[in-house]
Amino acid sequence: MAQRRRGGHERWAGVTGEGATAKSISRTGRRLVMNARTIAGWSLALGLAGAFVFMVGLPKFMGPAPNPIFALIAGRSGIDFFEPYVRYATGAGELTAAALLVWPASRRLGALLAGAISLGAIGFHLSPWLGIRIPDMGRVSDLLQQGTSVADIDAMGLPTDGGALFATAVVFLLVSIAVFFLSGEQAHRAKQTS
Repeated sequence: MAQRRRGGHERWAGVTGEGATAKSISRTGRRLVMNARTIAGWSLALGLAGAFVFMVGLPKFMGPAPNPIFALIAGRSGIDFFEPYVRYATGAGELTAAALLVWPASRRLGALLAGAISLGAIGFHLSPWLGIRIPDMGRVSDLLQQGTSVADIDAMGLPTDGGALFATAVVFLLVSIAVFFLSGEQAHRAKQTS
């Protein structure tokens, strides 16, 4: 449809000036919403990827040994392979999810993996093996390095994080869900334009 200017009003073939203005406003509004969703999708995906690399992924390989979280799970469950083997597998999964989140073509898969890891973390927090409130990880790490058993650490009644680590896992899950759906909309729009 050809657009012509006449008397300060836009005119589309077969449409009055007011209708054409409403159409252009509607298109502009849709573009702004799409741009906001794209920006939100990128921001959330890159933020989650950064958090998975620097907050949870790399510390599983470069942090204190034994890792206080996985040592608590291993000590309370009696299953020794949680520390270090499940820790390494979890760290590798987190770094893989971060890499997948960076590229738009694999972003949904990265969001699924990040969500699955977050669900696993939430599951362990809700289990008796870890709990919602974690004892002070710095103190736990020091005590573990000194050879103190998990049972003795539990008996000490150390101050906790107040559920901060559990809340972080919940936030990661919610952001993963948002990235998954925002990435789906972006993929759908890309298919429509091609």
